[in-house]
Amino acid sequence: MPFVSKLNRQFRRRKLSTQISFTYAAILFSTMILTNVGITAGVYYLFHHQAERALNISIEKTIEQAKKSNSIDENFLSFGTVMPSVVLRVVDSDGKIIVNTSPRLPETEKILQFIRTDPPFWASKNYQMIETAHSLLYYKNLPLEIGGKIYQFQFIKTITFEKEYIIYLLWILFFIGCFGIFISITSGYFLSRKVLSPLMRVTRIAQNISVGNFNRRINFDRTGDEVSELSSSFNKMLDRLQSGFTQQQKFISDASHELRTPITIISGYADVLERYGADDPEIFSEAVVSIKNSARSMQDMVENLLFLARADQGIQVLQKSPCELEEILKSAVESFDNPRIEFKNFSACEFVGDAEYLKKMFKIFIDNSLKYSEKNIQVELTTSENEAEIKFIDEGIGINAEDVGKIFDRFFRADKSRTRTDEEKNSAGLSLSIAKWIADRHDIKIEVESELGKGSTFKLKIPIDSER
Repeated sequence: MPFVSKLNRQFRRRKLSTQISFTYAAILFSTMILTNVGITAGVYYLFHHQAERALNISIEKTIEQAKKSNSIDENFLSFGTVMPSVVLRVVDSDGKIIVNTSPRLPETEKILQFIRTDPPFWASKNYQMIETAHSLLYYKNLPLEIGGKIYQFQFIKTITFEKEYIIYLLWILFFIGCFGIFISITSGYFLSRKVLSPLMRVTRIAQNISVGNFNRRINFDRTGDEVSELSSSFNKMLDRLQSGFTQQQKFISDASHELRTPITIISGYADVLERYGADDPEIFSEAVVSIKNSARSMQDMVENLLFLARADQGIQVLQKSPCELEEILKSAVESFDNPRIEFKNFSACEFVGDAEYLKKMFKIFIDNSLKYSEKNIQVELTTSENEAEIKFIDEGIGINAEDVGKIFDRFFRADKSRTRTDEEKNSAGLSLSIAKWIADRHDIKIEVESELGKGSTFKLKIPIDSER
């Protein structure tokens, strides 16, 4: 219904503490209503059932006694035939009242004017209900033939007290319910604010967080409840955001710096060409070569940046299928056509992975070894029962111990004073990051052993018994 939908939308716009308080109050109110209805119905049934039972007993005993005595007179009641709460009137055929246990009760003809034609569902169907402004009665007229005469036995059971008791009970339950709802709303409000106070702190901290300002954290008691778990998760999220933002800033700064170098070279040689290129063929040739090398360096770096960007977004898809590791590694070695590469293949093995990406990773490690060594490099493939191991060994300049853990970071390069070739000087330091990403996606563990002045060894430990 439109009204209910509108009310629901308005309710959802309220604060969570208000929603909890009123929801709790609504649940309590509904429970109390159902409880009160159940209690009232039970009391009503009990009273009316007891009244019916008293009438049934009285009628049964009266009929039994009347048949035994075979006469009706003023001494008929001495036998105690009716219950104390039941009124009995016996009227003969002339309309004379022979027996009357309650003379104070109005005449029968008067009270019969107030018989209810639509008694409530809980009322007994065996008796008529008489209801006046101040009383409630059950009535039954039973004609009996005693001693050859017809008598009208009128049984009346008053339940006025029970009616008043139920009314008082309803009022008491009503006031108790109102007081209970007030207490529930008040206590629910303060309790919800106390429970939600960590969420409010989270909200305030989130409002104060801005780009570059991730230093705020939530102080909370480690109780192990849902609120402490939320606070802990929020703090961890801020840690990740801060780390990610720092990495992003460093990434942008490093990318800008790396792009500035080839752009400066291209711009400088373009100026040289403009001034002297037409007159000096040697200068022209040198400028063209430098511009081409710088452009190629920029192209490689942009492609690597795009690769890492797609990887970060989770859209770099690998097409894994069974492939031969030695064939992929051999193809990567042959693509360099460099006599300084010594390939030692001691065994063959099958692996489930993306052949193109695996070849790209192998080429990165081979290229890295060639850049940092003027001597021959070795590429070895060995296998065991559950694992294949590929080694890329060079006798180059090596890596500082403190730099070994950083070589897979983006744009990281060791001290440029130790670079050996112009090609290495133009490297942006992204290749090993790409190789690490490919290795991680294939569950390949990378180990690095290096010593300054003696060279480096990169080991790839590849599980060959797992299906991916």
